[in-house]
Amino acid sequence: METRRCGLSPERLGESEPAGVPSQATYKAALFMDKLFPLKISRLDIRPYIMSRNEAAMKKKVAALIPADLPHHFAVSDIEPHSRDGGSIVNFTFAGPLTQEDAECVGNELVSAIDKHLASGAAGRNWFDLAPIRSLPVKGIPFSEDIVRMLPSKKVRVEFGGPDLTVEQLFREFRQFGRIVDIEMQPTSCKDTPRWAIVHFTRLRAATSARNCIHGDVVGATRLQLSYVRERHENVILQWIKDHQKFMIPLAAAALIAAIYAVFDPIREFFVENKITGRFDLSKMPLIGSVRKAAVRSMLWRGHGDDSGVLGQEISAWSGLSEQRERLAAILNEPPESFVVVTGPHGSGKTAVVDQATQGKQYRIVIDANKLAAQHSDLEQMTLLARQLGWWPVFNSIISITNAIDLMVAATTGSKAGISATPESQVRRILECLALVLTKIRHNTEAKMLAAAARSGDSAAERKASKTILPAEVPVIVLENFMDKDLPFSKAILEWSASVVEAGLAHCIVTTSGISGYHEIQRAQPQRAASLVSLDDETPMGAISLLQRQLSASGHILQQRQQKAGSDQEQAESDSESADIATDDQIAMAASVLGGRLEDLQLFVQKVQTGESVSAALEDIIQRSITEIRKYAFANDSEVGQYEHTWTPEQFWYLLTELARDGSVEYDRMHSSALFSGNDVALLGLAEAQLITMTYDNDRPSRIRPGRPVYSAAFKRLLEDPGFSSSMNIKMNKKFTELETAKIRKAEEELALLNVFRASVDAHNTLTSSIAMMAASKNAGRRRRSQGSHSDSVDAINPEAYIARAVRSSSESSTALKGQSAESRPKQSWTDWIRGRHPEAANGAASERDSERNAQPPTVVPGIPYELQGRVQFLLRTIHKSQQKIDRWDADSQADALRLASL
Repeated sequence: METRRCGLSPERLGESEPAGVPSQATYKAALFMDKLFPLKISRLDIRPYIMSRNEAAMKKKVAALIPADLPHHFAVSDIEPHSRDGGSIVNFTFAGPLTQEDAECVGNELVSAIDKHLASGAAGRNWFDLAPIRSLPVKGIPFSEDIVRMLPSKKVRVEFGGPDLTVEQLFREFRQFGRIVDIEMQPTSCKDTPRWAIVHFTRLRAATSARNCIHGDVVGATRLQLSYVRERHENVILQWIKDHQKFMIPLAAAALIAAIYAVFDPIREFFVENKITGRFDLSKMPLIGSVRKAAVRSMLWRGHGDDSGVLGQEISAWSGLSEQRERLAAILNEPPESFVVVTGPHGSGKTAVVDQATQGKQYRIVIDANKLAAQHSDLEQMTLLARQLGWWPVFNSIISITNAIDLMVAATTGSKAGISATPESQVRRILECLALVLTKIRHNTEAKMLAAAARSGDSAAERKASKTILPAEVPVIVLENFMDKDLPFSKAILEWSASVVEAGLAHCIVTTSGISGYHEIQRAQPQRAASLVSLDDETPMGAISLLQRQLSASGHILQQRQQKAGSDQEQAESDSESADIATDDQIAMAASVLGGRLEDLQLFVQKVQTGESVSAALEDIIQRSITEIRKYAFANDSEVGQYEHTWTPEQFWYLLTELARDGSVEYDRMHSSALFSGNDVALLGLAEAQLITMTYDNDRPSRIRPGRPVYSAAFKRLLEDPGFSSSMNIKMNKKFTELETAKIRKAEEELALLNVFRASVDAHNTLTSSIAMMAASKNAGRRRRSQGSHSDSVDAINPEAYIARAVRSSSESSTALKGQSAESRPKQSWTDWIRGRHPEAANGAASERDSERNAQPPTVVPGIPYELQGRVQFLLRTIHKSQQKIDRWDADSQADALRLASL
């Protein structure tokens, strides 16, 4: 039967008795003093290190906690700090009875006396644990170590160095250190050694005390080895989140993004407001702004004398643009109600009109669609839009992060979370931020007006100020060239602009080159009609008047430079030549070539002002136009610059020849031509590339004109280039030939499929063979003519024989021709007509081309049933006409080839 020990396991030091103490021996024992230091709960916890960095002071503190009047010659021999476990091992000696059991009881009495002393509060309490310090007897051999990963745990692993202990034995050994949650024994099926059990305490300090006091203890024939079990702390909330990832991951991502926006949205509003108001723009300060303008003016007009404003007066000098500018300014002086659309061809002065009409506006926002369309991706377009509006900072990575999270959720849960972001959604956030800033500007303006009215003491003015604001303080949003470019978020911007205008927060001006853009804008705000300001090229007389004014002013300036030149005779002669800039005839010639396009007229004036002659300046502009046309219209790349090729070079060359000849062509005729085949994609692409201009009538395209007036002269120059025009004609004729050949092949296939000779299959085969033989003989004759052969020998295979056989074999079953006499039959056979042979041309009386032009088809095809006469005749006529066209194009291509060979 097992004998229960009193707790302490003292070790006898020797047989000699202590001095003055007969019949007793000296013993060595140890106790564990708990709650001296904070427990180390993680590797990052530095509290035990801070508390125990001075070992000498620590030992002194521990020794001071032991009462001095303990019996049995009690003496402290050593102190071992165990700061990680929150206590210290105190080794001591005492005098006890000679028997081991009695010595254990004496040692336990000493430990109990120390514990009562500490519990009485004599030692005080620590800040990290309000419970009093306690002392516990050490039964085994403490294991002093500083393994980093061996941190205290509520679970203690007990390894048996002998027979297994029962749950009851383990409970009696460990209950004295604290409440036990569970005792887990090693399964009997597990054959691992050494055998083990896990004791789970309710408190962490109970586990640390048990390990320091029981490790190395011997219970019966079993030695106990204790170690901490690493606990995996499972938070209930975290575990619930793990079990419900389908809901929590999207929610967490949305919360993170919302937090980011909540922090950065006020910053973005601040920068957008700064962009609109320009309160930190140094160039808007009076002194700095005037100095900057003077410096720019000096650089631009260095060496031209006092000619500032010569080119800056185009709008004031141009009556049409001046009227439209005044009309636009009048619209902007009214409260915002609808869109303002400024239309006109490229280079007609739309930007200049808008700039001057909005010059007095305090708040101006510009979105340049040309720059946005030049970007390569939607993300880059969104970033540039944010830069134009001052929206900063821009986190492009958020789009990638949200998309990645959405994909991960879809991979784990099977359905998307719906939090993925796109550039268009970011654009909407930018526009929402801009709307908030516009609202803020509106409120601030109204507050200023109310404050001013309140200071004046005029109640009527105060009521009026609460309803209206000054026109100059209404923001203006300018969408430049917006409907000319296909932007992925143009619809979002138009819808947002419509809401801003309807709310009265700002005017919105849209500049576009075509009337089609006007209709798109009208659909964005269907309840109100948009105000239309239409610009067009100036009339020839207006262009001549403008050039005369500009060039006469430049001549006067150059004469002033001549006078300043003084003794420099060479410079004076050069300026004298330039001063005589242009005669009326030269100006009229330039205006007839350049038309009324403001951009080209301005470039022409600039060149003449720099000293070029009128003819040289005009020639340079025409050559530049030719280079642009060749680059954008005839390039082999599928995409040149920012324009995607939706047309072929043959299509544009055909259109160019028509425009060079007539100046303009009907849209419907070109749209339904063979090369365009009713597809308007090519024509719209040419219009977007500014190579052509479409005029509209009743909201639909009516006529096609060159993209710029100067292109008319450029088109004619291209036609006059023998090498280029011949090569393009050959390509165009080849394309026409391919289209007509396809029509012939389709007609021949249908003739072959039609069983027109119901009475005889042989007759049907005969007609099919005759058609093939006719084509073969025609090609053979063409080859002989191309080789210079003028042989009049008959063909080896006569197709008329096949037709005659077909007619004879089917004449008996033909109901349509029954009863006809020989005299009533056609004098010309269908074979002759298909081949283009006139009856009178057999003896050479008429040329082949004349016969093709004058020959008429027979009335009835012999041997064909009546119900199929119409379809067969139509197919034969189709073949005949297509073959005539092919012959004509072949002849033209041969002439062009000879011209190329002669160059």
